[in-house]
Amino acid sequence: MSITAHPLMIRIGEMIGGRRGVEHGEVVLDRRRVYILPTRAGMLFAAAMLMMLLGSINYLLQLGFLLTFLVTSMALVAMYHTHRNLARLSLTAHRAENVFAGDLATFEITVHNPTAEARYALEFEPLQPTHPLLEAVGPDLPVQPITDTDIPAAGSRQVRVAVSTRARGRLPCPRLRIETRFPFGLWQAWSYYTPPLAAIVYPAPERDAPALPLVASGDTDEDTGMAVAGDEFAGVRPYQAGDPLKRVAWRLAARSEDLTVKLFEGHAKGEIVLELDAVDPALDLEQRLARLARWVLMAEAAQVRYAMSLPGQRIDFGLGGEQRDRCLTALALYGRS
Repeated sequence: MSITAHPLMIRIGEMIGGRRGVEHGEVVLDRRRVYILPTRAGMLFAAAMLMMLLGSINYLLQLGFLLTFLVTSMALVAMYHTHRNLARLSLTAHRAENVFAGDLATFEITVHNPTAEARYALEFEPLQPTHPLLEAVGPDLPVQPITDTDIPAAGSRQVRVAVSTRARGRLPCPRLRIETRFPFGLWQAWSYYTPPLAAIVYPAPERDAPALPLVASGDTDEDTGMAVAGDEFAGVRPYQAGDPLKRVAWRLAARSEDLTVKLFEGHAKGEIVLELDAVDPALDLEQRLARLARWVLMAEAAQVRYAMSLPGQRIDFGLGGEQRDRCLTALALYGRS
């Protein structure tokens, strides 16, 4: 673990800056928020300079003194540039993407550079979760690869930070560490930021769910719809998160960078009601929620209007992206405090 990610260092930073918890609005990384220490390479460099100084003193080497002081002065100037590479940036929370459990939840923040100098090699990394809501969703979330980016002079850039998910629920964005070692890697300047973002983690859809339980809502006439399961092949559509992999058109995928899903012609009732109490009671709660999540995706693919009924909550009939998100959000937060 890097020393900048240690909980003790985070607490010291909070005490110095007088901050704690989520930070709303625009956050400016002023001098009180930016900390700097030598890296391991910087410590080795300092030891080497000390040995050169002792050797120059011992043998009275004038060129040795010149080289030692010249290189040391360059390292001290690099400390100023490392600190300036991070200072005065402003951060603003942008948005969070909802995902299914097991996928990467992405948090997007806007980084603005008001100065005339570009900023290079900035690293954004989510720290280990300490928020109680994060711990309820899943402690010990795997650390994701560090996001490395440059910010142009007098410009802005969207930075996306990814966090692994393991269980359904509301996932607050963990504390972020912004760090730079530019230009020589002898110093590390860093700061902390906790954006007011939260992603909804939907239940992971059941892989081999049974067929969609079609229930008439009054009209008994059958309608022809397009679904990922049916009788006759009717074309393809772009892949959506949660679609079964066995329906992916792999031959087309081999010739294209985009995944597509096979569509079939089938007959379905006009409307269906997805009820938690109607799912096989032999399954545990998480398995039943996963089955309902799969049925929501199947209903959307088949273009069948659907409603959802959970104990103490009901979502009326609808179809489309908003209806899908309402139902999946209700499943994600069901039973969560």
